[in-house]
Amino acid sequence: MRTTSPAEESTAPSLRAAWQTLADGLLIQRLQLHIEEWREIAQAGGSLPDISGVPVTGLALRPTSVPGPEAQTLLQHARLSYWWSYPHQHGADGDASAVGTMRAAEQARKRLLADGAAAPWVEAVIAACEASAWWVGFFAVIRHRGVRHLTLEPNPGPIPAQVLEGAVSAVAYGMAGRVLAAALRAQDDERTRRAFCEAITASIEVERTLPALLDELGELRLVDLVSTTAVWRGQFTKYAGGTGAGQVE
Repeated sequence: MRTTSPAEESTAPSLRAAWQTLADGLLIQRLQLHIEEWREIAQAGGSLPDISGVPVTGLALRPTSVPGPEAQTLLQHARLSYWWSYPHQHGADGDASAVGTMRAAEQARKRLLADGAAAPWVEAVIAACEASAWWVGFFAVIRHRGVRHLTLEPNPGPIPAQVLEGAVSAVAYGMAGRVLAAALRAQDDERTRRAFCEAITASIEVERTLPALLDELGELRLVDLVSTTAVWRGQFTKYAGGTGAGQVE
C-alpha cells in the first residue's frame, strides 16, 4: 500500500477545501446545463411570475467592473476565475443602479472597501461582489423550473425581490472573504486584513438570518448557491451528511 509523504500531506487539501471545490464544480455544472434556457428567457425580457418587483433584464446584467491583470491573477489564485468570467461573458448591458440585486452587491462592496483603497485585491473584491448579483440572478431566472430544496417537489413558491437582495449580500460577503484570504496569503498588510475582518464580521451577521433566507429562497439551486458560498456553520452540511450533490440534475 502506498503511503503519503510529509511533503504530500502538507500540500493536500483540507476536507473543507475539498467540499468547496465540489460546491464550485456543481455551480459550473448547473450553469452549463441551463445556460441556453437562461439565455432564451433573458433575451425575451419581461417579468417573472414567481418573483415580484424585478424584470428579467435586471437579473441578467453584466457586472460593470473588469478586474485588471493582477486582480485576475489573484482571482485565479483564489480559484474564482470562473466566478467573474461567466458573468462578463454571458451578462447583458444595462443600468445597474436601478436594480436591487446590483445595489445589494454595491452595498457589500462599500462596507468592505470603505477607505477607498486602490490595489489589485480591491479590484478583485469588487469583481467578486458584482458577480454575486449575476449568479443569484442566473438561478432566479430559471427558478420556476426547479424544485423545493427540502422536499424536491416541483413548483417552489413565489418570492419577493428583497429576498434575492438578501441572497446577494450573503454571497458577496462569502466570496469577498475568499478573495481577501487569498490576498493575505500573498501579502499580509493592514488594509487587506481590515477588509477581511469586516467580511467575517458581515458573515457572522448574515448567519443569524440565513436559515430563514434559505427557506424563503426555497428552490434547490438557489439554496445551494447561497448556502455553500456564505460563510456559516451549515455551509457544507449537505456534503458532510453524505447526500448526493447533483441528484436533481
